[in-house]
Amino acid sequence: MTNAIFMAPTGEWSRRVRSLIAERVTILDLDPEFATTALGTTHVDLVFMEAEFVTDLLIASLHQTRAAYPNCAVVCIAPDEVAERAGDEGTLVPDFWVVVPAVDGQLRAQIAPILACVEGNQSSPTALSRPATGLSRQPGILDTASGRQPQPENVISRAVGRMTGSFDVDKLFAACCDAVQQLTGCVSYCLLWHNAERRRFEVARCEGLSPEIEETCHFATTSALPSLIQQHRGLVTRDMLSQAPEDTPALRELEMCGGVLAMPVSNRGTLRGIIILGPKAIGEPYLVREVETLMMLSASMAAAVRQGELHRELELSNNYIDQILQSMASGIVTLGVDGKIRVCNPCAARALQLDVDGTIGQDIRVLPSPLGDYLYACLRYGEERSRDEVNVSRGAKSLRVSTRRLMDQAGDLIGSMMLVEDISAEKALAEEKRRAERNAVISQIVARFAHELKNPLATIRTFTELLPTRYEDPEFHQFCTEHVARDVHRLDDLVAKLVSLAEPPHPTRELVAVPELLQLAVDRVGLLDEDAPESIQVIPNGTLPQVRVDTNTMAAALAHLLRYGLGPERNAVSVKAELQAGPDGEQPVAISIRATADDQNGIDPRLILEPSYVIDHPNVDLGPSASQRLIESQGGALDAYREDGEMVFRISLIPDAADGTGLTPEE
Repeated sequence: MTNAIFMAPTGEWSRRVRSLIAERVTILDLDPEFATTALGTTHVDLVFMEAEFVTDLLIASLHQTRAAYPNCAVVCIAPDEVAERAGDEGTLVPDFWVVVPAVDGQLRAQIAPILACVEGNQSSPTALSRPATGLSRQPGILDTASGRQPQPENVISRAVGRMTGSFDVDKLFAACCDAVQQLTGCVSYCLLWHNAERRRFEVARCEGLSPEIEETCHFATTSALPSLIQQHRGLVTRDMLSQAPEDTPALRELEMCGGVLAMPVSNRGTLRGIIILGPKAIGEPYLVREVETLMMLSASMAAAVRQGELHRELELSNNYIDQILQSMASGIVTLGVDGKIRVCNPCAARALQLDVDGTIGQDIRVLPSPLGDYLYACLRYGEERSRDEVNVSRGAKSLRVSTRRLMDQAGDLIGSMMLVEDISAEKALAEEKRRAERNAVISQIVARFAHELKNPLATIRTFTELLPTRYEDPEFHQFCTEHVARDVHRLDDLVAKLVSLAEPPHPTRELVAVPELLQLAVDRVGLLDEDAPESIQVIPNGTLPQVRVDTNTMAAALAHLLRYGLGPERNAVSVKAELQAGPDGEQPVAISIRATADDQNGIDPRLILEPSYVIDHPNVDLGPSASQRLIESQGGALDAYREDGEMVFRISLIPDAADGTGLTPEE
């Protein structure tokens, strides 16, 4: 079993590494102050150290560890920047690096080869022995103290750690190229990477080439060397190309980059790049195991670059979505399946009077009631809402709310979403507009009725002024009989119109015959103008069923229409009542009032039934508009149209179902 100790057991990343290796490694819990001393008396295979910065104390601990137990492997857990600086300065060179920060999957990928290397060498205690002075990092040069080059597994482990711990493409290229140079000791190298936009391979990183070559060297996708590598999908060497005359263009491209060997960098069958290596510094040829190691390393780099590109695409997509959310005029709040708020954009935060940072990650209780209930009901039960108006903050804010469930591409539930619109200002503006319109209508109504009340009031005023002095005068009594009574009826008629426009009455209904209603309407017209009934012709039409209406209300409505038909010129008016065919076998009673109305030829007949139109046009009589309200309050309907040069009002009344006559005009 492998034994390990941690020199900094309280570090966050040390704790995570402990949890990942606990099943394969026996961890010795030693006091950090005596850990170095214990190494000399206890068999230890691995020593883990955590370094946020390179310090003198850390360097001293490393040297003490190696001096006390040269056969153990030292693993340093540190950021990539620390590893770079420590290696360049030659001050802190452990056997393995674990690059952080990283997710658990990346940590496992870095730790697995370390454990495999240590477990494979437990049978040979001296295999991992190191001098206290550390390892030389100069590529291609033998370690002067040990007489050996750096262990390939250490180089690969560190390179993989650097690649899995970063999404920066430039850092990934640097990690791979540094590892290639350390493993091979080549005098030059050139990494060509495919530029999808320009459709060519360009120099991404190189060493040992002239600046001119570095700046100008690029190959089209269809060039000789890339085409040959894509065709062979494997290694291409200078010896292979020199023996085939048809590959001379590829040989020239290889030599342009100072290379003797070119290998593909592929990911999922796609050629992403080409690594071109120059000869070794010591003049030895490249071995098969070296090439196999380099191929494995290049595949890891291609996968890491692809992961970095995907991370960049995801980052750009998230930034794009964030910009949309930031600039949306509507608020949006989303709830995850775990019941936590995932998104709350600034517009929603302003509408709900919340803090964005203090809301994201919280549960629905931070939302004003009942918005949290809406989101939860949508998530759990699929209760979606569409443009519901809700008052929050004790009625201080009015919101328009819509909720929807969120599904992924597989149709699985991933959360719920709420769109929030603050309509407080909109409703306040609408209320202010309604008040203004109401005040304008009231002013118009007052002005209209003041004008129409002026004449009858003048007559009554004259009567009251003359009454004390001419009480015994017979002519004065004649004047009162003819004019004052008529003007009193006019006042009553005007007040009735005003009341009907404001609110239709709800009287008690009774059975009444249609001819009786028509006669009452004609009599009401006669009260206002005693000669007017002579111009009205009621056409008899046999026996009709009775209707259940309020007699006075319906008679007033018919009288308003008759007076409008008569007009100031006393036009001839004809009235006819008959049964008409209706839907579902019904036979409503239709009362038609026809009159010649030359003064109204320019007006749409249906407009005179609209109160707003009548109020805006003082020359239009209020009667038909008041009649429509009165007739509809009785369950009837009124229509107005022109036919054969006449104005026609058609009133439809439903016969009473309890009326047993059921007679038609023919019967």
